[in-house]
Order: sequence, then structure tokens, then C-alpha cells
Amino acid sequence: MKFKKVSLQTNDLEVMKDFYKNNLGCTLDNEHVDSFEVTFGYTTIEFNNRNVKGNPFYHFAFDIPSNQFLEAKEWAIKRVTLSTEDGEDDVYFENIKAHSLYFEDPAGNILEFISRTKDNPTSETPFSIDNIIQMSEMSLVVEDKVNVAEELKKAGIIERNGDKINHTGLNFMSDKNGAVFLLLVSPNRRWYFSQKDAVIFPMTITLENDVKLGIDDNAQFFLI
Repeated sequence: MKFKKVSLQTNDLEVMKDFYKNNLGCTLDNEHVDSFEVTFGYTTIEFNNRNVKGNPFYHFAFDIPSNQFLEAKEWAIKRVTLSTEDGEDDVYFENIKAHSLYFEDPAGNILEFISRTKDNPTSETPFSIDNIIQMSEMSLVVEDKVNVAEELKKAGIIERNGDKINHTGLNFMSDKNGAVFLLLVSPNRRWYFSQKDAVIFPMTITLENDVKLGIDDNAQFFLI
């Protein structure tokens, strides 16, 4: 399971263009009046303001090379303000052997750089936006995590390590390879490294096999 394309809403299209182009150094593709795209390794993100309501924001994580976390952190500090949790601006997850840092874009999206020390490849190229490997985590905020998990199983997307679905924590869902994850999140749960609570907003994820899933304009989960 890989994320080929992810479509997200924003009501700050021009500001977002400036940030991704001039702060992060992305190349803008397929620019239209109501949308633009940026590519991070394998994954393309489309930001659009079609039928946008409220102030949409999302959490997503990008894999970076396993040997470049400190270099990536130095690179990020020059371009963004790192988010903090309990006074720290990064975290090490012992259970998955990974370092992460977080920051927000102008729309309030929570971006994460994650260096999985056992799983991600290395790189000897000086770190830049081009060193991002892929989007490896996309959070999906849903009302009924149990039913959504059952729907995802039809596409071969299952709970990590056989964990049971719960209504308070995060549930990591992936295929049998377990390298890329959908995070099932209940509304109103506080995002890690943020003061925001999770809210349901429309989004579409296209997987490498062209299966599409996400949240429609009526805040309902879909899988096609």
C-alpha cells in the first residue's frame, strides 16, 4: 500500500502556494484557479478550494532517509517553526525505532518528518525537499472507527500488529507489508505536537492500485 495521490482542501490556496514553493522548495504542478499539486517522492498532494467549508486541516507524515534526521531538522528550522510537546521539538518512538519532528503550514496542516531508522533507506545527498521518500502516514478522522476498519479490511488494509480498534488512541492500518499507514482518529482527539483537536474534513486518497478512499462532502467515509 502506497499513497499515490492525496487530495486535501484549503481556503488559503495562494498562501499555500507561496509556502510550498518558497519555504519548502517544492515545484508547483497542475496549477489551476481552484487547485495546485506538489510532489513528495512517490506521493502527489493536491490542495484545492472546491466547495471548501470552514478551515480544513489534516495530519500527514513523510518518510525521510534513516541517516538524515538531524540534517533534516536543521534544514527545517531554517524554513519553519518546529512544533513542541512538553518543551521538546522532536521525539523518538522506541516501539518503531523512529525519530519525528512536526511543523504546520499556513492552513494549519500538521506535517511530520519521520526517520524510521530500521526501515527507511539512507541518502548521501545533502537534505532537501527532494530527499523525501513518500507520504507514509495519512490520518483519517472518522466517527465510527470500528466500521471504517471493517471496510478497509475489504481492501486488504488491516490493523498493525493485530491491534484492536479503540475509540481513544490512534489505530494504524496498513497492508501486510506495513510500510505505509492510515491512522484512524476519532474527532476531538488532540493532535500530538499541536493544540488542535481532530476534525472531520473532506479528502481523497488514491492508492498505488488506484483504489480510492476518504471522506466525502457529507463527512462520510467512502471506499471505491
